[in-house]
Amino acid sequence: GALWMCIVLNPHCKLEQKVSWLTQLRKWNGMDVCPWEDGNHGNERPNLTNALPLGANANQENMGQCKSLEYQHLPAHKFLEEGESYLMLAVEVALIGLGQQRIMPDGLYAQEKVCRNEEQLISKLQEIELDDTLVKIFRKQAVFLLEAGPYSGLGEVIHRDSVPMHTFAKYLFTSLLPHDAELAYKTALRAMRLLVLESMAPLGDTSRPHHIASVVQNRYPRWFTLSHIESQQCELASTMLTAAKGDVQRLETVLESIQKNIHSSSHIFKLAQDAFKIATLMDSLPDITLLKVSLELGLQTVPTAALSLLSSNPALHKL
Repeated sequence: GALWMCIVLNPHCKLEQKVSWLTQLRKWNGMDVCPWEDGNHGNERPNLTNALPLGANANQENMGQCKSLEYQHLPAHKFLEEGESYLMLAVEVALIGLGQQRIMPDGLYAQEKVCRNEEQLISKLQEIELDDTLVKIFRKQAVFLLEAGPYSGLGEVIHRDSVPMHTFAKYLFTSLLPHDAELAYKTALRAMRLLVLESMAPLGDTSRPHHIASVVQNRYPRWFTLSHIESQQCELASTMLTAAKGDVQRLETVLESIQKNIHSSSHIFKLAQDAFKIATLMDSLPDITLLKVSLELGLQTVPTAALSLLSSNPALHKL
């Protein structure tokens, strides 16, 4: 697998070299014993420098190899023997890399780099217009990530220090929603968790504002990007609320997920405001279910927040 990804998808190899290596790799795959690694089984040794991840700790930077796949420079119109284009393969590799479970590294710079790499790769993917073939790849990878074992960041069980999947899940959700709403919601709801907070039992008086946040900061001082991560979690929840307008069952499911997974009072109140804006966005009658969601989230934070929401719209009094 590593040979295939480094050599066949290396954008600096010529097409003839890629076809030749692909033929050799298929031949080797059918052997009972791996061939000698002396380079004599191929026509030419490829230059792997630009296809390998930077940095010594590849476990902390799983996406480094994916970032090196500059698929926009690949001949997207060229097809492999199975009819798969290089663009399709590059997109699938990118989705695999983004969905891998990885432990949050130590240090502010390393943690910021994890977030930056993820956002840069997603930004590249967003430049691609999804056709039916690519949608099938998205569906395939989403199902695989949900059902996969410990290598998947969207698996049923993950390590508490695993890098959250909020940003990636938001991209998957918006991409899958027009084609497979059920899978889109299932993926986004799975990604809503933030185990680094859930694994900590609150101590003392939790009614005080920011109590949990202060305890977490003392308990996990190395999560320097926690505020950014919680903001991305809030954005994912807001995206689902917007998409679920008019669907009572989905709105209730998203509300339950917010109440279970979001621990920041300020973000819960923001979601209450978002739900209110979405519910009253059109000139027609407001969405009653969304107004209820807004009120319930407001009541979950502090009384003043609920009073603010009540005073802003008389329609809430009827709820």
